[in-house]
Amino acid sequence: MTNKDQYKVEQEPFYQQQKNEVALYEAAYRNRLPVMVKGPTGCGKSRFVEYMAWKLGKPLITVACNEDMTASDLVGRYLLEANGTRWLDGPLTTAARIGAICYLDEIVEARQDTTVVIHPLTDHRRTLPLDKKGELIHAHPDFQLVISYNPGYQTLMKDLKQSTKQRFTAFDFDYPDAALEAQIVAKETGMDEAVAAKLVKIGGVARSLK
Repeated sequence: MTNKDQYKVEQEPFYQQQKNEVALYEAAYRNRLPVMVKGPTGCGKSRFVEYMAWKLGKPLITVACNEDMTASDLVGRYLLEANGTRWLDGPLTTAARIGAICYLDEIVEARQDTTVVIHPLTDHRRTLPLDKKGELIHAHPDFQLVISYNPGYQTLMKDLKQSTKQRFTAFDFDYPDAALEAQIVAKETGMDEAVAAKLVKIGGVARSLK
């Protein structure tokens, strides 16, 4: 049996709320709605998910998506051993079994034929079919699926299918205002806030470059 405690966020991550996203996420979790956090790189999407897992006291399993990721990397595969084969659950399957929050980071990087495996978990069925094993998993009542999505990465060749997007409750993120971002940088690095403000100003200029 998988130990849920190994996926718990033990220490409170520093997160500076910008609007009312914490209360909105709590409402989404109460209703077990799948969530999509959208925004540019470095705006705090992953930190927000980590903070919410800590606040809710739920295990968090994070998957860094990439173009080489297959469906088996998510759901699991058979491993060949000396005495035969053994099934090994993937991170998505583990999360569904133990009632964790499964966070698929930058899901647009994954192949579209891979991401379709999440569809049955995002509607009223809340199931995950393991075709290779002949098993149908009914997600634990505490399970929730969260994905992050950077609209700036989208191209004609790399974007989320509309059939995937429409299954999620979307949270829009952006960079905080300069004063708040300077506070965050100072808190995270321990540097003087005046120096942090200068770094934030440089960062703002860099982001505006095309």
